[in-house]
Amino acid sequence: MDSEQILNQEAYELGKLVKGTDRVLIQNKLHVTESTVNVVLTGKRKATRGKSLQIVKMAKKIAEINQAKKDLI
Repeated sequence: MDSEQILNQEAYELGKLVKGTDRVLIQNKLHVTESTVNVVLTGKRKATRGKSLQIVKMAKKIAEINQAKKDLI
């Protein structure tokens, strides 16, 4: 296992579900950099307040939408 610790397991799991185009949508909507989104969704940063928490909430909504689209097909 990597020596890096996963601080936010929920964000890590969401990071697996959210595709690259979805990450770009999060960047544009929340006016953050690519690295910010990537760091949060790899679970390396605690997302308890501010933009980090907004990134996790938006990623959760996108993952739910993607799952609903998958279920329709």
